Amino acid sequence: MTITELRGLSLPLLLFFSIIISWEFVTWYTDYPKSILPRPTVVVLAIYNNWTLLIKNIMPTASVAIGGFFIATVMGLFLSLLMNYSKLIKDTLYPNIVGFQIVPKIAWAPLFVLWLGIEFESRLGFAVFISIFPIIISMTAGLQNTDPNLIRLCNSLAANKLQTLFLVRFPFSLPYLISAMKMSITLSMIGVIVGEFITSQQGLGFLILVASGKLETDLMLASILFLCLIGLFFYSFIAFASYRLEVWLGEKSESFTKEKKGNV
Repeated sequence: MTITELRGLSLPLLLFFSIIISWEFVTWYTDYPKSILPRPTVVVLAIYNNWTLLIKNIMPTASVAIGGFFIATVMGLFLSLLMNYSKLIKDTLYPNIVGFQIVPKIAWAPLFVLWLGIEFESRLGFAVFISIFPIIISMTAGLQNTDPNLIRLCNSLAANKLQTLFLVRFPFSLPYLISAMKMSITLSMIGVIVGEFITSQQGLGFLILVASGKLETDLMLASILFLCLIGLFFYSFIAFASYRLEVWLGEKSESFTKEKKGNV
């Protein structure tokens, strides 16, 4: 591990533990009310005492968040490719997509409950709705910002529009897609939690709501910590997958270059 990598890992951890230690000391020294801000050690104790309850409520939240993220990614990718393929479709869809993006997403949540009911469909629908915009916007930008020299090369080789789209524009825009996916998974988690606040009878969002009604702030913070860990896991998985994809593409590109040089 290089010094730069070590620094990038140690500095965030140092800040995190500094905050936790300061939090523990200040709340202990001032004897701050547990119902308002419990000490970190109290939160850890709440995790231990409610471990089964917390684990039980992870899956309803995580499964809907993953489902919403997957559907949003597929739909956003399809719409982006469609808008890049046809200027008419882009001129029709893009202004409306941007218009929906301007409206605060939280304002739509009650409508999704009204339209889709109080079961998981409303939470899934809202998660898709809130997480699809980064995919569309970023992927559309990536497809449009493809290196013009590559486009001219495709034109000189008589490649049609569809071939240029999938063989040149799409691979070039992959970094845009990966960045959007990192943002989208966090938004999907937010969408699910908002939905659980309104309709759910299970999930970490519902557990936070119940703990809030009982003034069990330690359980609320424990649930939020679990949400952070789930989101961090999803984010890290996407980051690792993107890294492996970049390595694979680099190996393929190197192999292709060597093959061409050998033929020459």
